[in-house]
Amino acid sequence: MSTVLPISGRSTSRFGALRPLPFLPPAISVLALFLLFFFQLGARDLVSSHEARAAQNSQRMIDTGEWGLPTLFDGQRDLQKPPGFYWLGAVAGCLTGGHVSPWAARFPAAASGTLVVLLVYGFLRREGWRSGAFVAAVALATANHFVAIGRTARIDVPLTCAVTVALLAFSRGSTAGLASRGSRREGWFLLSALAAGVAVLLKGPVGLALIGSTAVAFLIAERFATTPAERARLSVLSAILGVAVVACVALPWFVWAQHATEGEFVRVFFWHHNVERFAGTSEALASHPWWYYGPRFAMAFLPWTLLLVPLVWWGTRSGVWKEERLFRLGVVWLVVMVAVLSASRFKRADYLLPAFPGAAIALGCAAERWLTSRGDARSAVRAKWGFGALVAGALAVCPVMWFVVEPVENARQEKRPFAAAIREYAPKPQTILLFRAESHLLAFHLGAPLHTLVEWGELKEVLAAPGPHAVVMPPEYVDEAERITGRKLVPVASLADFTSIRPPRPLVCLRTAE
Repeated sequence: MSTVLPISGRSTSRFGALRPLPFLPPAISVLALFLLFFFQLGARDLVSSHEARAAQNSQRMIDTGEWGLPTLFDGQRDLQKPPGFYWLGAVAGCLTGGHVSPWAARFPAAASGTLVVLLVYGFLRREGWRSGAFVAAVALATANHFVAIGRTARIDVPLTCAVTVALLAFSRGSTAGLASRGSRREGWFLLSALAAGVAVLLKGPVGLALIGSTAVAFLIAERFATTPAERARLSVLSAILGVAVVACVALPWFVWAQHATEGEFVRVFFWHHNVERFAGTSEALASHPWWYYGPRFAMAFLPWTLLLVPLVWWGTRSGVWKEERLFRLGVVWLVVMVAVLSASRFKRADYLLPAFPGAAIALGCAAERWLTSRGDARSAVRAKWGFGALVAGALAVCPVMWFVVEPVENARQEKRPFAAAIREYAPKPQTILLFRAESHLLAFHLGAPLHTLVEWGELKEVLAAPGPHAVVMPPEYVDEAERITGRKLVPVASLADFTSIRPPRPLVCLRTAE
C-alpha cells in the first residue's frame, strides 16, 4: 500500500479537502495489498495442526464426494467446527487440480483478508471519508496479526469477512431510511442476515454472537448520540426476517449433522467446543483471565495501536463521537467484540480478528477529523511523515516474516520427508497406525488409510492380528509397547533424522518383527 497520507492542503471534500496525493496510482496500491496476503503463499508447507486438519477435511471432501460432515484421513469425524471453511478449501482444491495444496488451503483466508480491506476502504469512501478510508485500509492491511493470520489456513479470517459484510450492511440498512425509503433498506438487512448465516456456518454461534451484540450495541449508542430524526433504526419486522434468513442459511446443516451423528454433534460441538470453552470447565482447554484480550489486541494491532489509542480518546472527548456515526460504529464494533470475547474463559489471539475492521474504521474516521481540525499546514506535513513512518515500519516486518519467521516455523514443523520415508516402507493401501502421535500434519502427508490409537489395549489388539504393521509413536513409548503387546518393534524411521531443527515432539516409525 502507499506510504503517503492522502492529505494535501485544502480542497473540496467532506471536511474541507483531504485529497489523496497522486504519488501512486490505485492499481499499484491494490497490487501491494495482494502481495501482502499472497506473496509466497504456497512456498512453505502446512505448518500447524489447524492448517493440516483443514486440509485433511477439504481433501477428503474432494476424494470421497462427501461434503456433509468434516472427516479426517483416519475416518474420525471432525466436529470442532461447521464445514463452511472446509467447503471453501475444497472448492479451491477442485480449481487447482483436485489437490488441496498449501496454497489452496490458505487461499480462502488470503482472499478473505484482501476482501475485508477493500470492503472497509470502499465503505468509508462511499460515505465521504476520502482520507479516512485510505488510513483505515492501510492500517488494517498492515496490522501485524491480521496479515500474518491472513496468510494461514485459519477460519478466523473468513469469519472476519462475513462479520464485516454483516455489520457494514446492517449499518447501511439501519440508516438508509434516513435519506430514502423503499426496498433498498430491506435489501441491506437481507445481505446482513445472509452474511450472518455464513458466519454461523463458518464457526457456529460465536459468529452470530459477535454480529448480534455489536448491532444491538450500535443501535443503543445511536439512541443516546443522535436526535430521533437522525437515529439508526431496525424495525421489528426486519429483525424477525433477519432471524428467519439466518436460520434458513445455517439451521438445515446443523439439524442434519445432529441426525447424521446420532446426537454426538450436540455433545462435541455445542457442549465441548462452545459451552466448555466459554465456561473454562474443560481441563484440556487453557483458561485466561478476563483482561487477556486488552494487551493482546494492543500487540496484535501494532503498529497502529500507537495511533488508535490517542485518536479514539481524542475523538470521544472532542465531540466526534456525537457528530460522526461511522466513528461510533467503529468504536462500538471494537469495544463490544473485545468484551464479548473476554467473557469466554478460553482465549486465543486469533479470535480477535473480527474486531480489527471496527478498529480500522474508528482509526480512519478519527484521523481524518483530527487533521481537519488542525489550523496550520505544518500539522498536515507532520501527520504525513508520521503516518509514512508507521507504514514503513509495518511493511519492513513483512520480509522478515516471509524470509525468516515462516521458513523457521516450516523447518520446526516439517513432516513431509518423514511421511515419505514411512510410506516407502508401508506404501498405500497399507494402513499406518498412529499411537498417541497426534500430528494432523503428519497424517495429511501420510494420506489415508490411517488408524489412530490411544489406549494400550487397542494397540495390543491391532498388533496381534497377522501381517506386517507399521506404527508411529513417541519414542518414550517403544519399550512399554513391546512389553504390553509382546511384539518386537524394529525402528524404520525417526522424525529427527528428517528435520534440520529438533522437532518439538519426536516421533518414530516402527515395524513389527517377523
